[in-house]
Amino acid sequence: MDNKEAVKRLLLLLNRHRKTIVVIICCLFISTGLNLCIPLISRRVMDDGFIGGDKKLLIELVLASMAIYAINSLIDMIKEKKRVDISAKIQYFLSDQSFTHLMKLRVNYFNNTNYAETLNSINTDIGQMASIADSSVFFVITQAFSMAGGMIGLFIIDIRMTILVLLFIPVKCVVMKYFAKKQKQIMDGFISSSQEYAKWFGDTVGGVREVKLFNVLGKKHEEFVCRQIHMIEKQKQMNMLSQWNMILDSVMVQILSTLLYILGANLVFDMRLSVGSVFAFITYSAYVTGPISAILNIGYLLSGIIPSTKRYYAFMDLEEETDGGKCTALCLDDLKLERVSFAYEKDKYILKDVDILFEKGRKTAVIGRNGSGKTTIINLLTRMYEPAGGRILLGEEDISEPSLTEYRNMVSVVSQQIYLFNDTIRNNICLYKTVDDAVIETACRDSGLEDFIKEVSLDYVVGQNGAMLSGGQKQKIALARALIHDKPIIIFDEATSNTDAYSEQQINGLLNTRLKEKTVIVITHKKEILSKVDRIVVLKEGIVADIGEYDELIGRNDELNIMMEKAD
Repeated sequence: MDNKEAVKRLLLLLNRHRKTIVVIICCLFISTGLNLCIPLISRRVMDDGFIGGDKKLLIELVLASMAIYAINSLIDMIKEKKRVDISAKIQYFLSDQSFTHLMKLRVNYFNNTNYAETLNSINTDIGQMASIADSSVFFVITQAFSMAGGMIGLFIIDIRMTILVLLFIPVKCVVMKYFAKKQKQIMDGFISSSQEYAKWFGDTVGGVREVKLFNVLGKKHEEFVCRQIHMIEKQKQMNMLSQWNMILDSVMVQILSTLLYILGANLVFDMRLSVGSVFAFITYSAYVTGPISAILNIGYLLSGIIPSTKRYYAFMDLEEETDGGKCTALCLDDLKLERVSFAYEKDKYILKDVDILFEKGRKTAVIGRNGSGKTTIINLLTRMYEPAGGRILLGEEDISEPSLTEYRNMVSVVSQQIYLFNDTIRNNICLYKTVDDAVIETACRDSGLEDFIKEVSLDYVVGQNGAMLSGGQKQKIALARALIHDKPIIIFDEATSNTDAYSEQQINGLLNTRLKEKTVIVITHKKEILSKVDRIVVLKEGIVADIGEYDELIGRNDELNIMMEKAD
C-alpha cells in the first residue's frame, strides 16, 4: 500500500461520519466569521471609544465583543463534542474490526507471533489512525479558516502593510517546512525503535524462565538499557526540535510585529491610518502568519498516521480461515481423508496422499513417531489448516463447505495443550454454555476431576492458562469440557499424558460408556488404550504405513512394537 492509498483509507474512515463533519465545518465557518469581527470592533473601541471619547459606544462595543466570545465558546463546545464523538467511534470501529479479524486468522499466524508485539502494534496503529479526528487535525482546519479570514481583514485595513505580511509568509514557510521535515525523519526513527523494542520485550518476557535458569539477566538488562537509551534519545531530539521550532516561530513573529509597528506608526503620524487600525491589523496578521506552522506540520502529524495506517491494513489483509458459509444441519457420519496432502513449506510435505476412514460411532487410534503428521491431522480435521491436496469428507460432503460454526459444533478436542482462561473452573468447563451444576458435577466425576472439585469448588479461579493447576488437572478440565459440550466427534490428543494411572484407567473406561455412540479419534503413545479401540492407523513420515486392529498389528508392525517396548 502506498501513501496515496493509505490517505484514501483514512478519508473513507472519516466519510462514515460526513454528516457530523459537515456540522463541525459549519461551526468553524461561523466561528471564523465571528473572529473576523473582533479586530474591527477593537479598532472602533480604540478610535471612536478611547480616542474619540464616546463612552456609550465604547461600552456597547465591549459588550458586543463579550457576546461574540461567549457565542464562540458555545460553538467551540459543540464542535469539540462532535469531534470527540467521531474520534471515539473511529477508535471503536477499528478495535472491533481488528479483534474480529484477529480471531478469524488462520492458526499458523499465531505459531510465529509475539503476542506483546501484536497487541502493541494494533493499539499503536489504532491510536494513530483515530488521531485523524483529534484536535490537532481539526486545529489545522480551524487555522486554515482563520488564515482566510485574516487575509480578508488585512486587505480591508491597508494594502501597503499587507504587502509586508505577504513577503513574510514565504520566509516563514521555508523555515517551518525545514522543521517539519526534520520532525518527520525523527518520528519515523522513533516509530521503528518502538516496534523493535516491543518485539524484543515480548520475546524476553516469553523466555523469562530461560533468563532465570541460565543467569542471563545481566545481558538482557544491557540490551534493555541500549534500546531504551536509543528511544529516549529520539524522544529528546523530538522535544528539542519542537522547542527550537517554537522559539524561532516566536522570534519571527516578534520581528514581523516590530516592523508592522514601525510602518504603522509612520502611517499614523502621516494621518493615513488610525491607531485602532494598526492594532487591528497586527491582530489580523497573527491570524494569517500563526497558522503557517500548524498547516505545514500536517506532514508531521501524518508521518505517524500514514505508517500506522499501512501496517494496520497490511494486518487486516492477512488471510482469514475459509468459511464455506453453508448453514446446514450436519449429522454424524463417516469422516474420511481422501488422498490428503499438507505442507508448511513448499515441497516439504508433512502428509502425502493420506487415506484414512474414521467410521461413524467407532474408535480409531492414530500412532506414530514425533513428526509423523499426527498433530497435522488434528488441525486438518478441526479446519485449523486446509489440505494442500485431496479432501476431507463428512459423509459425502467436503468439510470446507459448511460454515465453520456448524462444523466445529461437531468436534471436540481433548488435548495436552489445552488453554484455560483466567476464570473459574466452572466457566472454563462450560465456556458460556448454561449448564446445571448437577450436570457439571457428573462430567467432573467422569473425567476424574471430582476429588479436586471437592477440595476447591467449581468457583476456584485457575489463573493465567491454568497456572494454579497441575498438568493432569488441566487435562481433566479439558475432558470435562468435552463431555459437557457433548459433540458427536471427539479427538483425544495425548489426553492422558499427564494423568495418573487411576485417572487414565477411568478416562479410558469412558470409551465404552459415555462415548460409546460417538466417533472417537485417539492420538496416543499409551499402549493401554490401543487394545480398547476398534482400529489403529500407523503413520510413518507422513504416510499411512499400516491399518488394522490391535491384535493384527502387534505382531507385524515395527512402529507399534517399538512403541509398546518404550511404553513398557
